[in-house]
Amino acid sequence: MSIEEVGLEDALEELERIVSELEEGKMSLEKSLELYERGMRLVRVCNLRLDSAQRRIECLTGELPSDLL
Repeated sequence: MSIEEVGLEDALEELERIVSELEEGKMSLEKSLELYERGMRLVRVCNLRLDSAQRRIECLTGELPSDLL
């Protein structure tokens, strides 16, 4: 499954795992950088999922985003 297909809950779980592994500090610099990069991609995916959910809620409730007021 590509990172774009990961759901919010799965992305958050993986982020928690990555943070734990990075905090242990028991891996090489290269492996740490790979995990950090993956984590940053997951953060972007989470932000996209949350933004999308917020827009859907605003559409359903008829509220306009504050930047459009």
